Order: sequence, then structure tokens, then C-alpha cells
Amino acid sequence: MEYHEYCEHVQRHYPRLHPHLYALREDFFAPAFWRAARGGPAARRAFAEQIHPGVYSFDMLTPRFCRQMLEELDHFERWMAAQDLPVIRPNTMNNYGAVLDTFGFEPMLDELMGACVSPFSALFYPEVGGASLDGHHGFIVEYALGKDVDLGFHVDVSEVTLNVCLGEEFSGGTLFFEGLRCGLCQQTESLPGESFVVEHAPGRAILHRGNHRHGANPIASGRRLNLIVWCFSSGFARRQSSEHRPEWCGYPEPPVAVADDS
Repeated sequence: MEYHEYCEHVQRHYPRLHPHLYALREDFFAPAFWRAARGGPAARRAFAEQIHPGVYSFDMLTPRFCRQMLEELDHFERWMAAQDLPVIRPNTMNNYGAVLDTFGFEPMLDELMGACVSPFSALFYPEVGGASLDGHHGFIVEYALGKDVDLGFHVDVSEVTLNVCLGEEFSGGTLFFEGLRCGLCQQTESLPGESFVVEHAPGRAILHRGNHRHGANPIASGRRLNLIVWCFSSGFARRQSSEHRPEWCGYPEPPVAVADDS
């Protein structure tokens, strides 16, 4: 079955547990976040906490929304198993969780990107398409003992990434960062001051450039699930394939060889 046929079949037959989740609503969000997203640049800058240069964090989703999204995911997984259908996993790195667009969340996540990510990314990341986001890949990842417990160092296939913890109760599993790099410098070593970790908390979002190298430290107990939206613009592929090192890359320019005329 082709991907589009798979999605059409699933969306036609899947009995949604919480139908209201499939269209964006104000009551999904913490009131302070919604006011900041709807406000001006000064309100958004004051609301978002910059925990490291280029990485922002803020309370975003309500406990009710987080709980219902997890219920929807578990309901979907059970229904797919009963139908003997495979669940399309988020990417090649994550073996648990699901791609939300496959079972009907694409319109809602498009709205979320436009109303809740773009206002912040236009302010914080204009140099990497943050003001012109028009595409996304949205999914939920799951970490637990006996499943995926960590995630290695990588970059996202995005210009801007929104990562929101949905719960549940867990310990460990912090998010680590290792420096902002362009495609030409992705495998270079981390420089002093670039490495740091971020604790996850249910409902709290982390916003960063897709090229900010990162990963997940091992979870110690419980179950952690995160909503992740990779956002990109129509110029993303062209910028990724560029042979020129952009100004935002955090790695120093390699020394230029000087010809020996002696």
C-alpha cells in the first residue's frame, strides 16, 4: 500500500477518541502562552525564556490537552493492532510513537505552526526561514525502559523544531545540546560552552533551530512522550544543500591555507 493510500485508509476508518483535538483550539494552550503568541514581538520576547543562545523554553500546553493527546495515541495504537496495520514510526531513529499526520492531525498541526510557532520563529530565527514556515512533519515519540531509552546526537530535518513534553511521570531522559552547525560542519567537535542539558516538564515547550545538534540522555524510570513538530519553509532544501557556510553556524571558519611562494 502506498503512503497516501495508507493515510487515506486510516483516516477514513479510524474512530477518533477525542475528535475535538483535530482542530486547533485556544483551550489547548496555557493562557499566558496564547496571549504572547497573539501579542507583539515585545510580548513574545518577554514570555519565552532563552535558556541558552538560540534555545527557548516556555509553558505551552494544558495538562488536559497533554492527557487527551496521550489517550488518543494509545487508542490509535490499539486500533491499528486490532486491524493488523503497521504504525508508521516518527523517523529512522525512533522505534516508538507515531506520525500524527497519518491519522488526521495534519490540518491542526499546520494551524499550530502558523499560530504558535511562526510568531516566535520569525522573531528568533529569521535567518533560517523562521518567518516563512510553510511545511511540517509532526509526531509523538515515546521513551521507556524496554523501549527506546535514549537518542543519539543528531540534527533535525527542519529549520525550526518545537518539542513539547506531554508526560507522563519519568526520571532522567534530559535533552542535551552540542552546538549549532551548518551541514558542512555537523561532525565537528563541540566547543567550550556549547554543551548543556534541558529538563523536560509536561506541557513545557523547547524551541530551537533544526541544525542545533542534540539528543536524549537515557531515561531512568517511567514513560516520557513528547510532541515534536519539525517546521520548514520552501527554501529549506536549497539552504541545506548550499556549499557555503552560513553566518549562523557556530563553528569557527576553517583556516585558509596560505600558498608558499618561497
